[in-house]
Amino acid sequence: MKAFAVGATAFSLASTASAVATSSVPNTDINFQLSIPETTASSGNGDIYFQISAPTTYSWVALGQGNGMSGSNMFVVYTSADGDNVTVSPRLGTGHVMPEYNSNADISVLEGSGVSNGVMTANVRCGSCSSWDGGSMDFSSSSSNWIYGYRSGSPIESDSVEESISQHNDANGFTWDLSVARTTDVDTSDLFASGSGSGESTTATATGSSPTTSISCTPISSTSGCPTAWPTERPNGRPNWPSSCFDDGPPAWATDAPWNDGDGDGPWNGGHGPWDHSDKLRKRQSDNDCPAGYEPADGSGSSGSSSGSGSSASFGNNANAFRSMSPEQREKMVTAHGALAALAFVALFPIGGILVRLASFTGLVWVHAAFQLVAYAIYIAAFGIGVWLASNVRLLSNAHPVIGIILFIILFAQPILGLIHHRVFKKTGYRTWSSYLHLTIGRVAILLGIINGGLGLRLANAEQAPIIAYAVIAAVIGATYIAAVVFGELKRKRRLQNQPPTYHRSQKDLGHEMQSHSDSSSEDQQPMEWYGPSDESSNGRAPPHYGS
Repeated sequence: MKAFAVGATAFSLASTASAVATSSVPNTDINFQLSIPETTASSGNGDIYFQISAPTTYSWVALGQGNGMSGSNMFVVYTSADGDNVTVSPRLGTGHVMPEYNSNADISVLEGSGVSNGVMTANVRCGSCSSWDGGSMDFSSSSSNWIYGYRSGSPIESDSVEESISQHNDANGFTWDLSVARTTDVDTSDLFASGSGSGESTTATATGSSPTTSISCTPISSTSGCPTAWPTERPNGRPNWPSSCFDDGPPAWATDAPWNDGDGDGPWNGGHGPWDHSDKLRKRQSDNDCPAGYEPADGSGSSGSSSGSGSSASFGNNANAFRSMSPEQREKMVTAHGALAALAFVALFPIGGILVRLASFTGLVWVHAAFQLVAYAIYIAAFGIGVWLASNVRLLSNAHPVIGIILFIILFAQPILGLIHHRVFKKTGYRTWSSYLHLTIGRVAILLGIINGGLGLRLANAEQAPIIAYAVIAAVIGATYIAAVVFGELKRKRRLQNQPPTYHRSQKDLGHEMQSHSDSSSEDQQPMEWYGPSDESSNGRAPPHYGS
């Protein structure tokens, strides 16, 4: 398949009846637009049109269909070899690795694509976006899940659709309202023309509002305050921004500010500047309806509106906190969630279950209960972090968080069921409905939790090393737990078979017997339920064994 590279062409400003849904990445100049013909919307499949636009200060920018990298249908845009065109590379995400070129993609790059005034733009027709190897998307639905990613730095400048790309600086997911993107009139010559469109144009902002602008904006000068975005052109010499712009003082700029250090990455990617570290830079975007990094030319605020009405692919208020975190901070949150959940389901829950089946000492039941309660408390913390992460990247419908929610709910009843089982078993020495329910929930939850940990690693696109390590440890723990359950049940079955026939006693007789037994027993006498070593119970038979 030939490289999708085309010359830069200025957009037509003519009015059109096309409907366009727009989403902008917060605190950047990256924008995505989407238009869906009515024929595609009514049938659920067919051609769709989208635009990817970003400054050339980004090495590459990508838009993808799906909830995450794994199984995503992605489109990576970067500058062509001559620097005046763009290359659109369709790729398939397979995990936490560089997405591979998709030679089966049916796409074409349309008029208006290219590089102009420091901005690379790709207008794309896609005929294979309703179904691809690894996923599908129904365009007749009201909304759908998308992802984006980008890498800041020097332009790639390649015509190859299989060009190697560096790992993204940032990536996230969002939901697009497809209803506002439907159009009956597809004019590919000016489909995404500036200022046109009868549909709703939106921006993914912290509050969900849609900034509208008809005022004149100018770039914020280096002496008028803190920067709010990557400059279109890299500064020459030492930037003259106040030290108050930085949480830890001014960065150690080199005197000659070598923005391009020769390896394709500027020093901001090495931690020498604020560009790649949002936690080092206070984003001071004023409420002036100008894009990030710009201010009104006359110093005034908002004074106009656009033709769009503002419903949006919004990240919400909680997402504002999530978006303000650096990639390193988000990675730490994901790691904390995984570590806590693994501690609960691959360590404490199974150990507590194994002990109560194999061990034999006084107070065993309370040791078992302590293990399970501590494990559940730790899981509550992991659950809270996980729900927060999943909701911010629109992954709550994924199997991993769904299973996590189910586990959280069913485990909530375990302490109550365990207490009922304990009290009834002490009186009767036999399992009842509460016993079997407690045992079943516990065993299913432990095994399901171990499996869900693997699903979580897959969802997080983890590297091979931690996946292999988890698989080995989880397999050993899981097999040991299953063996302990089987061994405990077989031992219980043999013990019951060796007991002499029993007769059924009424609750009244049992109450008199228990009262007589209680009155005649000493402090050291064992109760009917057995939690540890004992000679024999008062009836001359081996006592029933408690277990879960």
